[in-house]
Order: sequence, then C-alpha cells, then structure tokens
Amino acid sequence: MMNHNEEIRDQICAAVSGLSSETLNRKPAEGKWSPVQVLEHLYLMAKAITAGIMQALAATEEAVTEPKPYQLTLDRNRFIDAPPHLVPSEEFIPLGDVRARLDQSRSDLKTVLAQSEESLWNRKLYPHPVFGPMDVAQWVDFIGIHEERHLAQLKEALDGI
Repeated sequence: MMNHNEEIRDQICAAVSGLSSETLNRKPAEGKWSPVQVLEHLYLMAKAITAGIMQALAATEEAVTEPKPYQLTLDRNRFIDAPPHLVPSEEFIPLGDVRARLDQSRSDLKTVLAQSEESLWNRKLYPHPVFGPMDVAQWVDFIGIHEERHLAQLKEALDGI
C-alpha cells in the first residue's frame, strides 16, 4: 500500500535535489507557495494524517465506509484552501531541515502502521474535511494522492522561479 507513496516521495526529493535553499525558498509569484512551502505543507499534512490514524486506531468504535473519490485531489483545476494549521510558514527554511521533517513524518507513519493490525484499517475511521469519514486504508492511499497533487504544484513552482 505504501509503494505509490514511496514512488511519489522519491519524485518529490528528486525534483529538489541539487537546488539551493535560496532558490527553493523563492516564490514563483505573489500568492503562490515556494517549493519549500510545498514541502512544509506535505510535512504538516503527513504529521496531521499520522495523528488522525493513531486516533482512529486507538478508538474502540469500528465502522465501514464507502470508498471516497479522493482521486479528485489530482485535478489541479479544483482548489480548496488548506486549513490554517496546514498552511506553511513564510519563514526561510533550509532544504535539509524540511527534508529531515518529511523523512521523520514518513518514519512516524510507518511506525504507526507497523504497530497496528492491518485487518483493522478498513474498520477504523476519521473524517476528511471534504470527503467525510475515511478509513485508515483510504487515508494511507490518500497520502500518496495528495503528495502527487503537490508534486505537480512543486514542478510548477520550480518552473516559475
């Protein structure tokens, strides 16, 4: 299940490899995120999703939900503002720092998943702000879809700076 997530993360890392922190902290245009801000958003999302997965797995309630159309996230013509706690800061962040945060958040996710029973993933839910209740398996898949969307944004930002 994590294969797609790892492939996308590798593409994200390759896209910024060899570029300076100064370059990556530049915004392509007013109102657009810099490449580092895109990476910080991915870190913030990963951290929030991992916390939600932990909460869902710890809950005693179990339920089943229908598959959600979160693949719509890939459509860059659809735009939803990130909640305030997932909006990246305006501060300069060295590439090494944001990469370390991304690596740590991925490691934390893998630890939580490894310590859980995979058979529970389809019965433990927590809500997505747009798609409603999603089970843990959907959330794990959503991570890769979400990062794939932002890989496109990252490439756009890099083309614009």
